[in-house]
Amino acid sequence: MSYLPTTHYHLFSNPLDRFYGDQLNLFDPWRDFEAFPTNLPAFPNTFRWIHEPHRMVRRASASKASSFYTTQNNLTGGNTLFPLPTITITTPVAIPVQSEKFRVQLNVAGFNPASIKTRIDDRKVIVEGKQEERDLNGDFNIREIRKTYDLPEHADTTNFASFVTPNNMLVIDVPINTPHIERRPSQTLADNQSLSLFGQYRDPIFDYPGFTASAEFRPRIVDTDNGQKLVKLSLTVKNYRPEQIKVAVKNNELVVQAENIYNDNNRTERSFLTKSILLPPGTRTDRLKSTLTPEGQLEIEAPFIEPTQDRSIEVPQT
Repeated sequence: MSYLPTTHYHLFSNPLDRFYGDQLNLFDPWRDFEAFPTNLPAFPNTFRWIHEPHRMVRRASASKASSFYTTQNNLTGGNTLFPLPTITITTPVAIPVQSEKFRVQLNVAGFNPASIKTRIDDRKVIVEGKQEERDLNGDFNIREIRKTYDLPEHADTTNFASFVTPNNMLVIDVPINTPHIERRPSQTLADNQSLSLFGQYRDPIFDYPGFTASAEFRPRIVDTDNGQKLVKLSLTVKNYRPEQIKVAVKNNELVVQAENIYNDNNRTERSFLTKSILLPPGTRTDRLKSTLTPEGQLEIEAPFIEPTQDRSIEVPQT
């Protein structure tokens, strides 16, 4: 049995922190831009979308519309700035909430991001790029790249994201939609009974039924011999060695990544399989422990403390 360390991440105040090192590994293109504080730009100037995903679009108020811009992908895959209209609207766009995604990272240093194109064709992710450099003497240098990656089963090919980070890393994320299993009435009854284990005063915002229904993590609350409670989860990660698995906590969200690294002609390609689940309020994430069994089961547990008072939601009067 192998013990795995847990890395803790918090909301960053600097947008660039999200595109370097481990922060990039945990970056979610569908949601993380919306978590930026309002006094920061939407993204750094050196970040460039190749294929921008659907996400929540915020537009400025009419009094400030002249100083705000929105972006739109042009035919070359770049971003062009357009001034916002004077009419104020907020357009909600569906943000996928998936617990698993397929990720590829590819170093594209030496290529103009505008020359990089990504597409999905026949269950494959295809990366293409061409960079030409010519001088006045007629000399020229042409670099081309084409990479193909097979997608796993149940990949959502209609809703992928790709972007180039400030340190020239091309990242492609494809959500994985596991098939929905219809639940029997007996299962629903069991779930309702299990909710009582979270205590009397449950957070009205947290999705407790969705948490307990996770077929991937198989979460549960158990009582210990000393009268305390534990949140326990179990995840199958066969075919991965302990050093290829990372367990992290990001804003009370448990993130498990399994990583494969390929080296090809001085270029490093990293493919990630990511699974995540939001932990219930009261989970002591600072004391979270994880172990990998010889059978390929990742066992995760953390102390759980029941809330001691009701948390109500205040609705402003209009």
